[in-house]
Amino acid sequence: MDAHAHKNSLAVGLSFCAGIGLIFMILAAALGVIQGEAADSSTLGILFAFGIGMLATGIIAWFAVVQPQKHFDDINVAQYTGHEEHHDDAHEEEHAIVEH
Repeated sequence: MDAHAHKNSLAVGLSFCAGIGLIFMILAAALGVIQGEAADSSTLGILFAFGIGMLATGIIAWFAVVQPQKHFDDINVAQYTGHEEHHDDAHEEEHAIVEH
């Protein structure tokens, strides 16, 4: 497994960690609403705090691994697609004919 594939799988894993944390937070809120006054607030508080911890850990670690601030796309610079190397004279002649 090369370094890029390892870094990509690590980023996906950290994204899942953050997502599971968000699910725990939603689950704690849903259980609190469903159970109403009978809800155990300490258990739900721990579940919610665990979700916040996982969400924060996943987001911070994802930013540390992926570093999106360094790999930001500049919309003013065209992305190289490899098609610029193929020069098609027939297409240019057809385009010139259409313009006139």
